[in-house]
Amino acid sequence: MHSERQRMYTRALLGVFTGGLALVLGLWSWSTFASASLTASPSSPRQNDTVTLVGTGFSPGETVSVWITYPDFTVYGVAEIATNGDGSFSFPYLPDFLGAAFTPTGKYTYTAFGQSSGREVYATINVDIGQAPGTSAGVKLTAEPRRDSQGSYYVFSGSGYGTDEEVAVWLRYPDNHVEDLGRIQSGPSGVIEYVLYVGGVPVGHYAFTAQGLRSGANGITEFDVRVDDLTVATGRSNLRVSPSPDNQRSYATFEGYGFKPGEVVTVWSTLPDFSTLWVGDIEANDDGAFVAVLYLSEQEPVGKRTYTAYGNTSGLRATADYTLTPGGGPGSNPYVEPIPNGICEGEGCLY
Repeated sequence: MHSERQRMYTRALLGVFTGGLALVLGLWSWSTFASASLTASPSSPRQNDTVTLVGTGFSPGETVSVWITYPDFTVYGVAEIATNGDGSFSFPYLPDFLGAAFTPTGKYTYTAFGQSSGREVYATINVDIGQAPGTSAGVKLTAEPRRDSQGSYYVFSGSGYGTDEEVAVWLRYPDNHVEDLGRIQSGPSGVIEYVLYVGGVPVGHYAFTAQGLRSGANGITEFDVRVDDLTVATGRSNLRVSPSPDNQRSYATFEGYGFKPGEVVTVWSTLPDFSTLWVGDIEANDDGAFVAVLYLSEQEPVGKRTYTAYGNTSGLRATADYTLTPGGGPGSNPYVEPIPNGICEGEGCLY
């Protein structure tokens, strides 16, 4: 009887121990699985390199939204990825997804957000300038600025290329991103010429490259662009933009007055790099005033900017400074749209 009772106690204790062990193992397994992570390799790529994103610790089969934050804090969606059975994914990704030949250099941050688990993790990379050919022997390429400021014409003259060959030309901007300018044709003596107009581009140091597609002859010349005022005003009016500062994914209210009644007022923005971006046109009311609202998305660069309102009939001009800060919106996820309030629709709209 005593031994039977002892066996029952032993079985009960073993059951409690086994159940407790299973609970501990279950908690350990869940906590391990719940610890999501994201890695990006290589962590220090050059422009136009492929970066592989590896995520772990998400729910099996869930959709993970991945987006990237640029050095200027603009945000772009990368992909929506379904995880494997173990809650992981591997995604090879070329940062240059916006169509430019090379992305700007600097620090980028990837964000991965599990749509069902709610887990959010980050990985950063530092992009360095890509390898480029140097100047070939016998090739001469020069830049002659008509003016060295915004609104200038630059004339690029080169020699030492092949006879009647196609020459590729491209432009490196101050942030080191590259724009493909297309193809030109050299003359019978291997001479080229290219005219470039720079309007409201970023100010800073540029490099122009021309490479012969048949001969491989390569030329590089550098030049600078300074800030300039490209509009002539006849007088001053008034503009207020509020609230400032405010986050990306917010609405800015424009209030202008002192313009000619009924005239069309053009509004543009001078960004932190001093490049200009057209915002829209609006018609002033009978009192020469207007009120308008503009949505500033996560794809707007952060920092201090200046908005300009210019009366196309009166020539009156008004400016207002505005500071945009990073973030805002529901998790700053570019795949999740903010709740519209019916004020503004479409890209760059202003009503």
